[in-house]
Amino acid sequence: MDFTLGLTALVFIMMLYVLMWDTIAMRWNSAGQHTQMEASAFFASESLLATPGEPESWEMLPHIDTNVSAIGLVNGRNELNRMKLEKLVSENATGYPSIKARLGMQRYEFGMRVTDLEGNNIYYEFGKFSSGSLNNSVNFDRFGMLDDEPVIVHMEVWGK
Repeated sequence: MDFTLGLTALVFIMMLYVLMWDTIAMRWNSAGQHTQMEASAFFASESLLATPGEPESWEMLPHIDTNVSAIGLVNGRNELNRMKLEKLVSENATGYPSIKARLGMQRYEFGMRVTDLEGNNIYYEFGKFSSGSLNNSVNFDRFGMLDDEPVIVHMEVWGK
């Protein structure tokens, strides 16, 4: 009787341990995926707002294709170039997958919006935005200058 009771208690404790381990592993994996998404979003925003792109005059090309190795939207740090923004928006319907690849965002969806400081006027919008609030999304705002006026560049990155 003691042996059966001890064995039952041991099996119960082992099952509890396995269930707890599985829960902890799932949370750890989820946190790691969110951290990767945050890093991808940060590097994409740095590429867009800190570099002019490669080649620097990529907006003059007919399409964003293999001739464009990096996409940047600025003339100088955070000084947005209106022609580059217009080219990016015009390529939204056909070039979205290619643009995501250039930004290192193949595993995620993203949307970018340039607004005034109050967020009332949308000047430019690119990409896809999630419908509603998601647990697996990253949202952040960065400041920029568009024609010597301060603007907010809002990015939303979310998992598929």
